[in-house]
Amino acid sequence: MYGKKMTDSNPFAALQNATNSHSKDENHVTEKMVREKLELSYCYERVFLVSLDKDLSDVDVHRPNSLVFLEDLHNTLDQQEWLDIENISQAMFERTLMSSKQLRKSVVKATADSAVDHNVIEDQTLVYLCNCYIRASKERNQVNAQNCKDVITENASTCLRQPDLYEGQNIEEQMCTIFFTEFFSADSEHMLNFLEKSFNKVLESEDFLTLCSLLHPILSKLHRACTRGLLGKLCDDSDASNALKIIHFFARNQNLAEVLLGYTNTTSSSARAFEKSLFGTILSSSCAPGHYREGAANDLFINPDKMTQADVDRAEAMAYSNSSMITSCMHNLFNKIFRLSPRTKHLLLNWIGRLIAANSGRVQLASTMAMDGAPPRDECSDGLMLNLCNVLVRMCEPFCKPKSSLLLKLRPQYCRQQFKEANDQEQRHHHCLGLPDETFLISLEENEVEELEMPTEYGFVCDVFFLTQQALYLGVHGTKEKFLNLNRELNRIQSRYQQVQNNPAAPNAEAIKFAFERAMKAYMAIRTAMIDPELLKPILRFHIASATYLSYLATGGDNVSQFSPLTFPLTACNTRLLGCMPEFVINNITDAMFGGHFMDLILVFMGSKSRLKNPHLRAKLAEVLYEMMPNEDNNATGRDIVQEMVKRDLFTSHPNIDNLAEVLFTVFVSIETTGESVQFEQKLNYRQPMYKVIDYIWKIDLHQKAIVRLADVAFKDIENTDAPLFLKFVNLLVNDAIFLLGEALDLMKQLKEKEQENQESAATMSQREMQQREANMSHMAQFARFHNSAAVDTIHTLSLLTSECSKLFCHSVMVDRIASMLNYFLRELTGPQMGAFKVKEFAKYEFKPAVVVAEISDIYLNLAHSESFCEAVSGDGRSYSPKLFPQTVTVLNKIHHPFDKIQQFTELGHTIENAAAKHLEDDDLVASAPEEFLDPLLGTLMKDPVILPSSKNVVDKSTIARHLLSDQIDPFNRNPLALDQVIPDSQLKSRINEWIAEQRKAKLS
Repeated sequence: MYGKKMTDSNPFAALQNATNSHSKDENHVTEKMVREKLELSYCYERVFLVSLDKDLSDVDVHRPNSLVFLEDLHNTLDQQEWLDIENISQAMFERTLMSSKQLRKSVVKATADSAVDHNVIEDQTLVYLCNCYIRASKERNQVNAQNCKDVITENASTCLRQPDLYEGQNIEEQMCTIFFTEFFSADSEHMLNFLEKSFNKVLESEDFLTLCSLLHPILSKLHRACTRGLLGKLCDDSDASNALKIIHFFARNQNLAEVLLGYTNTTSSSARAFEKSLFGTILSSSCAPGHYREGAANDLFINPDKMTQADVDRAEAMAYSNSSMITSCMHNLFNKIFRLSPRTKHLLLNWIGRLIAANSGRVQLASTMAMDGAPPRDECSDGLMLNLCNVLVRMCEPFCKPKSSLLLKLRPQYCRQQFKEANDQEQRHHHCLGLPDETFLISLEENEVEELEMPTEYGFVCDVFFLTQQALYLGVHGTKEKFLNLNRELNRIQSRYQQVQNNPAAPNAEAIKFAFERAMKAYMAIRTAMIDPELLKPILRFHIASATYLSYLATGGDNVSQFSPLTFPLTACNTRLLGCMPEFVINNITDAMFGGHFMDLILVFMGSKSRLKNPHLRAKLAEVLYEMMPNEDNNATGRDIVQEMVKRDLFTSHPNIDNLAEVLFTVFVSIETTGESVQFEQKLNYRQPMYKVIDYIWKIDLHQKAIVRLADVAFKDIENTDAPLFLKFVNLLVNDAIFLLGEALDLMKQLKEKEQENQESAATMSQREMQQREANMSHMAQFARFHNSAAVDTIHTLSLLTSECSKLFCHSVMVDRIASMLNYFLRELTGPQMGAFKVKEFAKYEFKPAVVVAEISDIYLNLAHSESFCEAVSGDGRSYSPKLFPQTVTVLNKIHHPFDKIQQFTELGHTIENAAAKHLEDDDLVASAPEEFLDPLLGTLMKDPVILPSSKNVVDKSTIARHLLSDQIDPFNRNPLALDQVIPDSQLKSRINEWIAEQRKAKLS
């Protein structure tokens, strides 16, 4: 009833009496002061649910129906019945020390029937203080509310720092209760403010380690919830989902963020240690197989061979939902932490950089992946790396627009920067580890690296750009390599699995079935993780920005200060800056190339050794170019039609696209001159997509004209010191055709023999022997398919080029090789021995003899106008005979080759048969010619003898010119040699011509 007493009896009388004042006005306590005191006391009662007034019978609308009566304090204050600023701290201390029993005993009610609010007798101290803070936040009088909050956070700080004062209280457990129950209530923001202010109060009197010890139990519980929920049930677990939301509390201020980062950090350099950390655990949640389980793939892709498309769609949707939840959460969290302070930015970037460095071997280890898709022992899972990439590319969104001015803040020197002191990394905004050990676009000498002008600091844009590039290489590119290996392995066992399905009783049937299904689960899971639209879209934007920057860095001279249009011929560039860019940047871009900006990159780098030293990487750009070609399938509809139109425009309307052919031939030739030990088959693998591109661009007028111009230049400069580009290309093309078609026919002959052997001995072979033979046949068939397919491509390319560039092929440098090659393969495919290649199923081995014969006959017709070609064909003593053309005509009729072409081919055969008679005379001449008149390499009569300057040997000029196309050395002593260095032997030439004339004259007489 103190409301009435306070106004009637003036409780401030004592204060007035104690005041030595001579003014009645100064000592008078106004009604306003009384009301303010009254309002403050009411406020304390509503917030703290305590009172010094035992009698609540005179209920006021502003007072609760039940309160805890603080009798001891009431007595200490001489029966004072109101709460004020002077006694509220003491009141709160007394209240927080009361036991549950004392609280219940001390409750006073307005009436006997009044219900006791459970908050009044809340016996968990920290929970009680949190509820007080929430109630204070709802008070209208902000001054009184703030006064209450200050008292609450002071008591909460004491509770957190000295929990032993509160007997029977488990403060740690109470904190967890607040986090995991109140966080999602309507008052969650007030609760978070309470915790934040309380922890800040702790730091005013304690060190940072104390705050860490207080919060680590919360983080530990969050960690366990994430481990149990995210790694087990994806997004079905509510505790895990809630944990992802709760963790954002720690990004509210710098101190909390430092506690979080300290908890998730690890002193270990082990990749597994990073994956087990809090952030690592969250990022590991993925459908891709991981360390902790075979993967959520087991939950999403059960019985993959029996799943319908609808089942697959549902599984993918669930995986994408989970991925979106994880990456959105971590992106928002990282973004908040980055913005808090330079210190928290450094700590988080340092954790990211160290995690990436711990996985530096992922790309090299891709080939060691287990069949179930699980990563090697000390390597983070694909799911973690892909999710990290997703988060990082989102961080790069502000500068992922083509030609964004923010891209100009990038400093390539970042990748060559080395630090003696760890603190330098924080000061200079540099957190990528191991970059100086990478392979760069251009090699720099040690002194060139030392002379690089290193910036004093690199800034956030530069730092996060290269961290993202490094993560994409190890994450997306590394996972792609694993996926391709898994796909190859899956194809290897698929045939065995199909056999087992037809024969369940076969040995190891269950093991084969289990292995296939496990691999299939991994395949579907990894594929789903990699094609997540939420991952691919931002990655594509990032790579577009990267390609734009690289293109202009490679053409911008000493300093890239603004983006300008790309023009050919390319201007000189600062190779030192390119010498600071790691190769993996282009490797990353090639994983997602499509569009005009990527075409710029191809045109700039694919044909330029001065900008990209690695020929294998330039060859990879050619593979990407092949992938960018439009699909010539006429069945495309809707969006596909638009996409195909865009692709076609790239090859017809893109600026500088008329340089594509030259760039393509340059990289084709450079593969041969790598200076490295590269298997011939690998070179052919690189070139095969280039043949497809040549075939496509040949149909486009501007490209065909560009190729013809290159051929004209090659013919004009055929004897230059440095052989023309197109001549080098044609020489290698012929080499490929000879090798591939020769190997293909040899393999077909072997396969034919194997089929016959198997058929004859099938009844006598054991099952094991049969399986071994089938395995050998399968291996041989794989090689046959490759060689047959590649051979068709090379012969087709020759057919295209000879149709418009025939004079180069008919030059003395090339004509004999072309003629002998065509004769040999035509004889093999149309002569009596052609039955040796007749296997049961041509399609099984991609063997297309009809196509090859047709293409070869077209090449003959393309060159038929040349007298030198006809002479070379007829003069080929190894493969040409008068039967060659009639045999071929028979085959052409069988395969329904166009009638007009068959007629032309028949006429050509007659022309060449006439030329052959003249060659018989020349052969007689060779047989009787003096040794010094014969070419020492080919044994033919020399027409234009030249002296090699270092070995002094004499050879025919056409012979040495042909040799120098492939190897620029003297074939007799291996000293360097160029065609312009050979010395014409005019005297010997005159003697040869005189001798030939004498021989012919003698024959006529």
